[in-house]
Amino acid sequence: MQQEKILSAKEFYEIAVRQLERELSLINNRISWMLTFQGFLFATNALVANKNTEQAIRIVFRNVIPTIGIVVAFLALIGVHAAHLSIKSIKTRCKQNWDYLDYSQAFGTSTSSILGRIPSYGIPISIIIAWFIFLIGLINAG
Repeated sequence: MQQEKILSAKEFYEIAVRQLERELSLINNRISWMLTFQGFLFATNALVANKNTEQAIRIVFRNVIPTIGIVVAFLALIGVHAAHLSIKSIKTRCKQNWDYLDYSQAFGTSTSSILGRIPSYGIPISIIIAWFIFLIGLINAG
């Protein structure tokens, strides 16, 4: 039979803070990589739009590049949401298991938490919207 290790309040606090930092780092990495990749896609799109590019290649790429951009931004959004779900779970466990009088709170108020999530959700959503607008413009242009 396994003996359960009971964590001290300090150990629990340190583990929770590390988990929160890890999830926030994952959000940062996902957004950074998505923006880097999107930059390459926008640059490729500009190169393909050049008049010297063969018409058949332009037709294929004008549909493929925005589609890839939308998919990558959506995948980043899913990853960001997964990290926020983990953060919510960590916060719930923290509220149940530690004494706030002994240690400073490892996360902000609910209002600051909501406001802090806006950029991590808003950036991928903005990229998705930009690609959809671009794709619709290409379709309307013929």
